[in-house]
Amino acid sequence: MLKITDVHRVLSQPGADKTLSIYAQVDPSLLENQGRTPGWRILVKNSLRDLKASSDDPALPELLARAEQFFATLRPECKAVAAFFTPTGEEVLRLQVPIVAPEVHFGRPAVASLLWLLDEYEPYVVALVDSEKVRFFVARLGRAGLGGTRYNEVREYDFPPKYLPATGRGEGGYTQGGSNRDAFEATIEDHARRFYRQVAEQCANLLEESGAKRIVLAGMDGAARAVEGLMHDTVRKAVIAIVPTPLHLTDQATWDHLMPHALEHERAYESALVDEVVDLAKAGGRGALGIATVLDCLKNKQVELLLVPWPLAEVDLRVRLPELAMAAGARIELVAGAAAERVAEEGGLAARLYYGIPAAAPTTPVKGAA
Repeated sequence: MLKITDVHRVLSQPGADKTLSIYAQVDPSLLENQGRTPGWRILVKNSLRDLKASSDDPALPELLARAEQFFATLRPECKAVAAFFTPTGEEVLRLQVPIVAPEVHFGRPAVASLLWLLDEYEPYVVALVDSEKVRFFVARLGRAGLGGTRYNEVREYDFPPKYLPATGRGEGGYTQGGSNRDAFEATIEDHARRFYRQVAEQCANLLEESGAKRIVLAGMDGAARAVEGLMHDTVRKAVIAIVPTPLHLTDQATWDHLMPHALEHERAYESALVDEVVDLAKAGGRGALGIATVLDCLKNKQVELLLVPWPLAEVDLRVRLPELAMAAGARIELVAGAAAERVAEEGGLAARLYYGIPAAAPTTPVKGAA
């Protein structure tokens, strides 16, 4: 899966100032890619021809020739390809998720679409638990649908089921009645608590292993809440929803059931971030609004968090902004939907700052002046 280190590697290639960036949707399952000549191949060829006609940079012809050769021989086994050709090298990323849109650009590396994919397909830890067993998944849930398509990467983790002593059959030396009843119930509670604690600990392990920041607890409501109650505080904060879910559902049916809850959380999270930054800015605090103001703050390394509406229409800003943010040490959050609309209304960019922007000092009139 794509990692932020891939983005840094693309940006640090020798000769990166003259990078030919190409994004192609090469998924063989798409209808437009099932003809004798796949649609992506035609689109890349036409885009490279148009770029050649619009630029007279002496470095470009050799880059175009290499790109044409690469894509002419490409036999895709992935959803999309992001390729970056420089005069001294190249970096090709074969992506298992669909890109936002095909793109061809010459100049600094165009990595904004990679950042969107990183944000769009961040991992979730999912635990489907009842009183006896648990199924773990780490899933990447595409939030925006990307033009009607959805990709779910699922990794299932084996976790030994913990079966409680059977009730009503006298197994394990206990019966439901008689003098052993209290001991039986105490044993059941002890087994259950131990099991739920192990599930809580495994959730913490999977958060660290996968790099995920969010957990969805599903399955039996009572069991899921018991697991949440035994989590460490730092792990419990990552739980975004508890969703009663039948454990017999297939993977796809499970995601269909859980997806609305993840989407609702993400929309609320992004809107809350935007509201916070707008309020800070309008109160004269650690917030900045508007393209010019935010760019100045990036230049001064004041920005802690940069909020960017996606998709960003201005091509030059879309190319420059990721590098400006990384150089300033700022974290980037790409927002969509209502959150993106509000950022656009407030000037096109928003940022939470390390420290506030000093207000202009009032001018003191000079004595004796007219």
